Amino acid sequence: MKIAFVSRGWWPAIKGGSEKFMSKVAEIFSRRGYKTYVITRSHPSLERNSSQEYLFVKHKLYAPIISTYVFSRKAGELINSLNPDLVIINSYWGETSPLYMRKSIRKIAVIHDIGLFKSEIAKRNKIKYFLRVEALKRVTKRVDLIVVPTDTVKNDLINFLGVDEATIRVLGFEGVDGPFKRIHIDNNLIDIIQVGRFAPNKGQLILLEAVRNLLDREPRIRDVLKIYLIGGLTDKKYLERVSLEARVINERFNEDIVNIVVDSEDIDYYYRLADLCVAPSVAEEGFGLTVLECMAYGKPVIASDIFVETGVASSERAIIVPRGDIEKLTQVLKEFINDPSRYEPLTKRGLEYASRNSWEKVVDKFEEYIRELMSR
Repeated sequence: MKIAFVSRGWWPAIKGGSEKFMSKVAEIFSRRGYKTYVITRSHPSLERNSSQEYLFVKHKLYAPIISTYVFSRKAGELINSLNPDLVIINSYWGETSPLYMRKSIRKIAVIHDIGLFKSEIAKRNKIKYFLRVEALKRVTKRVDLIVVPTDTVKNDLINFLGVDEATIRVLGFEGVDGPFKRIHIDNNLIDIIQVGRFAPNKGQLILLEAVRNLLDREPRIRDVLKIYLIGGLTDKKYLERVSLEARVINERFNEDIVNIVVDSEDIDYYYRLADLCVAPSVAEEGFGLTVLECMAYGKPVIASDIFVETGVASSERAIIVPRGDIEKLTQVLKEFINDPSRYEPLTKRGLEYASRNSWEKVVDKFEEYIRELMSR
């Protein structure tokens, strides 16, 4: 069977959860003997995989909205010339490539979230918001199946877009890489990490404000506290705001406390280093792969309640704080630093949960959906 994967970004050139999801699924399909093609934007850091064929979409640099349209159009044309048995599309908001593919080609859209409907951040740019909504409406009608990680995304598709429930398949989980045991670099410091692209919905500024509160109240930890913000560059202006706040904290306390790491080549190192992981997202989350990755390394996690909605976190395996609640986040950071051992049972349950999630199981599910689709 010939399967094509369409994604504007591809891991590790773009370090995002949806890009990693597509890359892992394509890799396993290749190992299982499928002929796989990857259609993505060209990027100098992408290495060719001998089991896959990359078809790079090249185009001039335009404004983001126009670039998105050009990619979708060219990707659709590539699919038509390739004529695969099946296309699996990473359906970012605004990814319209299925509209330019022949109707006879079977299509599965992977939609990780449609949080734009509930996100005030996404609604700030009214033109962009309108175009994204229209794109999602049309794409969900053109594809044969829609695969989502959780019931939260499924319900949003039904409630906000009127998508036919019969076309939606819920994975209920995502895969994760990891040692599935506690691996820790002990440097006699308190290392706190957040992994997530630099964008307002990820809440880096919320974490930094809580850190500043914590340092005011616990001056004794200034010499041992280290904060690492690790992620890909999505919003340059937002990254500048985060960088400014980091400098303010470092200058105020005369310490190199906050460290910003953009497009790290070795994210695993920071998972090993971490004493604690924090995921303070406030919007636009469909699952929360980085939360699961922290658990897979046996690390305690503080997560905003949005990850309870997506299903990756619960009060049994993570420390839950209301999204955007800086005072509560400050309090739980202080409690953890004063007595980290109290969270060991919770961390153990997180590790057990992570160990039950594998990429192989994700592809098993996809094969079920493909068999169903092909039998029609």
